[in-house]
Amino acid sequence: MKEPIPKDVSDFTFETDDFTLSCITNTPKQEEMPPILIENILYKNHSMLFYGPSKSCKSFLLLMLTVAIISGGEWLGFKCSCGNVLIIEFENGQAMTYERIKAIMKENNIDEKYLSRVSVITLKKRADINTLVDGLIKNIPPEVYSAIIVDPVYKLLSGGESQAEIVDAVLSKIEELSKKLKTSVILCHHTKKEGQTYQNIIDRISGSGLIGRDMAALIGISSVSKKDDYKRERIEMELRHFPQQPPFYINISGSSCFVEKNKDSSKTNTASTSVKDDCSEKSKDLIRFYNFLNNMNGTVKISQLEELMQLSKNTIKTYIDNTPGFTRDNKGVVTYTEPEK
Repeated sequence: MKEPIPKDVSDFTFETDDFTLSCITNTPKQEEMPPILIENILYKNHSMLFYGPSKSCKSFLLLMLTVAIISGGEWLGFKCSCGNVLIIEFENGQAMTYERIKAIMKENNIDEKYLSRVSVITLKKRADINTLVDGLIKNIPPEVYSAIIVDPVYKLLSGGESQAEIVDAVLSKIEELSKKLKTSVILCHHTKKEGQTYQNIIDRISGSGLIGRDMAALIGISSVSKKDDYKRERIEMELRHFPQQPPFYINISGSSCFVEKNKDSSKTNTASTSVKDDCSEKSKDLIRFYNFLNNMNGTVKISQLEELMQLSKNTIKTYIDNTPGFTRDNKGVVTYTEPEK
């Protein structure tokens, strides 16, 4: 006589050497959802790839991420949970990394007391991934670091970034590092040669496609424009565990980074009644952009605001005229004095 088919599978479970089967309501404790490291981007214990072309400020932005994590601040407008960070870097050395982080903290009014939450491993040549990872696992207890940043990851790919077998072996060791130390591993990498067009952001990553397809989060950066005193960059994301984020733009000057939120620069706005109705919100953007430019050279012109905000001259003038504290002269110079409350 056949045993009756159960109404549910809540008590049906078994385990082999390779896998465990259990009812979804009986999730093992070790598989509970991890805490979030970067809001709406990355869970702790998961890996992320941050990549872009040469001279696109990748290392700088990852140092900004370091500062955001150790201080519990924001990175690119996304809140980070507070924790310790280990930086594995091949290019700048500990002294320069230290000075760059201090400059970022000073520019953003962040207390230097948080520097004690950063460790640095400086490598001057290509490292053996097995020796490095095994040494870290042996000497670092789990959960000491919220994130481990590797900059750049291709220095760990001793046999070549285009060979799938080598990339797979390196990614396996990185996954082992993440699991054993219960930390997020964040890799810095570069894109393929400029001049090539790719529809998918994964296809822009240099080397084997495995590098991007193994990550929980991909963040790609591309240069939009460059001036003597600032760079404008476009940020795109591909996220596995969170809703997709629309592309947005950032402006980098010195040790500062200004994030343009909810803006599509492919569209040029013009002055209209709807713009006037929206002046209250846009005025906040105007003030932030003004402060960004004013901190760089002390003089702000309408033409500079046009370029940064991707708006027409008439629209900029409308915002200036409708925002208390702003004035403009016939030469296009803009000044702002915060109104008394």
